[in-house]
Amino acid sequence: MPPRPPRKQSAPRKDQPPTERVQKLLAAAGIGSRREVERWIREGRLQVNGEVPALGAKLSPRDRITLDGRPVRLHTPAHKELRVLLFHRSPGETLDLKAATSRAAEHLNVPRASGRWLAIQPMPPVDGGLEILTDDGSWAHRVSRGVHALTVDYVLRMRGPLKDELVEEFRAATDCEGEAMSILHADAQYGEGFNHWLNVTVRATRSAQVRHWWAARGIIVSRLMRVRFGPVHLSRELPRGHSRAMLASERNALINEIDAAKPSVAAGPDAAI
Repeated sequence: MPPRPPRKQSAPRKDQPPTERVQKLLAAAGIGSRREVERWIREGRLQVNGEVPALGAKLSPRDRITLDGRPVRLHTPAHKELRVLLFHRSPGETLDLKAATSRAAEHLNVPRASGRWLAIQPMPPVDGGLEILTDDGSWAHRVSRGVHALTVDYVLRMRGPLKDELVEEFRAATDCEGEAMSILHADAQYGEGFNHWLNVTVRATRSAQVRHWWAARGIIVSRLMRVRFGPVHLSRELPRGHSRAMLASERNALINEIDAAKPSVAAGPDAAI
């Protein structure tokens, strides 16, 4: 018998929805960040059609998705409007974005989101200042991957015998308990008694590292506020506990600064400074 001709690949059905990786699809719908989704899969909390999917498995909006046994409904319109907020969080206020959307919005005094608000490099609960929130997981993922390249401004209120020698030592600090630090600027404003202020500019340095560095030298940081995140500033017009929509020009400036900073950061610390 002559050999059979190769079978032609059938074209995808027009009514068949496109597939996406489970992490990407749930993040785009604002259900959680990609890292959160990966953790849910490893813990067996996330199931697709009754089974725990493999990391990177593809699924469509028609698949039945559950998280902790509860149905997850995806709302991913073709032209979803990008929503990004600037939020002025008070020190000590918990940024509870994992609660139900309605409760979180009511507690934080932010608008309700179609999925869930996600924070870009959130500050620890003890600290406060500028927080950037979005309900678009893809945008959050893109920005979060590049925030280490941005410069950030902190304002610190210090309690203790702050001296010029310590400020100079802090400016030259490159690590804290084995973790790398990059201090670009530190300007002390000495007050009366034990309260002093320190304006700090850092890159790829968490606020907790700054606190620990000073605590190891007997100086207590009684308050730490983030007042600038790359090109985005915390203005006086935004009161504590309030939010506003991030302008398109501000979003573009943030993305552009991340893209521009990546090559210099990759070249080394000297180039970054």
